[in-house]
Amino acid sequence: MNKKKLFCSNCHMETWHEFLFEKSYQNDSPSGYDHCSKSVVTECCGCEQPHYFWKTWIKNDDGSIESSDEWVFPPKRIRQRPKWYMDFTFSTVFDDTGDKKQVSDLLREVHSALEKDCPRLGVMGIRAIFEHIMISKVGDSGTFKKNLERLQSEGYISKIQYESMSHILEVGHAAVHRSHEPDLGELNAAIEITEGLIETIYINPEKSKWVSKNVEPR
Repeated sequence: MNKKKLFCSNCHMETWHEFLFEKSYQNDSPSGYDHCSKSVVTECCGCEQPHYFWKTWIKNDDGSIESSDEWVFPPKRIRQRPKWYMDFTFSTVFDDTGDKKQVSDLLREVHSALEKDCPRLGVMGIRAIFEHIMISKVGDSGTFKKNLERLQSEGYISKIQYESMSHILEVGHAAVHRSHEPDLGELNAAIEITEGLIETIYINPEKSKWVSKNVEPR
C-alpha cells in the first residue's frame, strides 16, 4: 500500500495519506520543450478526506525545469475561519437588505485568496469589505477618508479601529493603483483586523441582545 505524510485540510495537520490514483502526462512540443503534468488523488488515513493534487511543469530538452505550478483541492487553510463564521453566513439567509451576504461573500473570497497565495487580490477584497460596510452604515461621503471618519463619528468604530482601518486601506489602495504586493503575513494580519471589524459591527450587537434577553427589568 503506497502511503505518504501530507497535509490534510480537514485535520489541519500532516497525516498519513493513501494514494488512490496517480497519472502523469507529457505533451511533446517541436519548440524545444515538453509540457508535463501529474495528477494524484489521495485519502487521509485519519478522517478519510480525499485530496486532489495537480502539478504541471515545462521541461527543456536538456531535462532542466523551466517553470512549474502546483495546485491542491481542498486547499490548505493557512488561517481558520472565526468561530462565528458559519452562524454569520447562515444569518444572511434572513437578511432582506443583502448587507450581511455581501460581507460574508467577500470575506469568503478573501480567505480563498489567502489559501491560493494571492495577497494582492486579498487586500483588494478587504478594501471592498471596508467600502461596503462604510457605505451601508453611514452612506457615501465621496472618499474613503470621509466615509471612515463618519463611521467613527457615528460610533461604529473606535479611534484605534479607525487608525487600523486607515493603514489597511492604504495597503489596498497601493495594491490597486501602485502594483504593491503585500506578503501573506501582512494579508493574514489584515484579515484579522477585518474580522474584528465585522465582529464589532455585526456579531457583538446580536450577542449582547441574546445575553440580556432574560434579564428582569428594573
